[in-house]
Amino acid sequence: MVKPVQLKALTGLRFVAAAVVLLHHLPLALPGLLGIVYVAQAGYVGVTFFFVLSGFVLAYGWTSTSRISEFYGRRAARIYPLHALTALAMLLMLLRSGLDWSALPFNLALVQAWSPDAAVHLSFVGASWSLSCEVFFYACFPLLFAVLQRAMHPIRWAVGIIACTLGLGVLASGLWPSLGEYLYHVPLFRLTDFAVGILIALAVRQGWRVGVRPIAAAALVISTYLLVLVVQTAGRTGAQQMWLFSAIMVLPFGLLIAAFAGHELDGGRSLFASRRAVALGQWSFALYLVHGVILAALHDHVHGLRGAPAFVVGVAVVALIITSSWLVYSLYERPVELWARRRLVTRVRRPAASTASTSSHGSRVPPLSSSTPLP
Repeated sequence: MVKPVQLKALTGLRFVAAAVVLLHHLPLALPGLLGIVYVAQAGYVGVTFFFVLSGFVLAYGWTSTSRISEFYGRRAARIYPLHALTALAMLLMLLRSGLDWSALPFNLALVQAWSPDAAVHLSFVGASWSLSCEVFFYACFPLLFAVLQRAMHPIRWAVGIIACTLGLGVLASGLWPSLGEYLYHVPLFRLTDFAVGILIALAVRQGWRVGVRPIAAAALVISTYLLVLVVQTAGRTGAQQMWLFSAIMVLPFGLLIAAFAGHELDGGRSLFASRRAVALGQWSFALYLVHGVILAALHDHVHGLRGAPAFVVGVAVVALIITSSWLVYSLYERPVELWARRRLVTRVRRPAASTASTSSHGSRVPPLSSSTPLP
């Protein structure tokens, strides 16, 4: 079977995850909406979906002919231009209110998530902490893939890794309660999400199917999410427990991805594979980074609204963010990524060109899609 480079339904699902994160952050600018968007109070777990999905897609498209140098060139072209743009936009806004420059080198180098200091790991565009995790995942990916592909039973490995992560997290946060908040964003701990995505991709490549239809897998995700939401609200838990709720969502998200991927590979269709859903999914990376900039810019103007005005403005803000994401994707993210890929990837291809022209071993695999999922 020839594997498609891009599974369309997975691209469509990206928009849902990004939208949940957006709704989770919306009350930061419009606290009057807190009751209305109550269901999104655990929306930070949308980042977990992106981490699992990233591991799945990269592993699904990786072959014995994939070149590590080319892989890193594509990843840099994918994430850094938009990160730089949104960080610059936030920097310009913060100049008016005073700016702590000490976090800038960490943010630009995308290593801010390693810091326990919120002023560093949430610096400038706060959501970019997840890009810091992704950079670490990319650095680990070739070796991690080589190790995990030896697993005889990938799904059992995935369950075991999640169980070990939960156990270590409970132990660590029990001994040092303040460590819980750090576990949520530190790349080494979040590597579990990425590794589970890789293992599920390996299982799907071997012909494994999750055994449930996508709608059943979606029902499991929604049920688990609502349980997390209720427990979080009833227990009045804070940032110290975010790592726990995120880890609980890893397996349901993995099964959801496997269900949609298997359904599409077997010739099935879904709403998330439609042209409009895929287009929204392609804008999701821009939405994820741009929404923080827009909410910060509007904060002082809309913060005091309550009731119906807050709701109307909230709808308008969401529409503005989605429209802005489309414009940023079309006018900046996509063309700059293509330009950067030509510059970066062509350089690493040249040394191998003469060898490839004389080699008769196999055929070239198409490059990974530019819409590889990211947070």
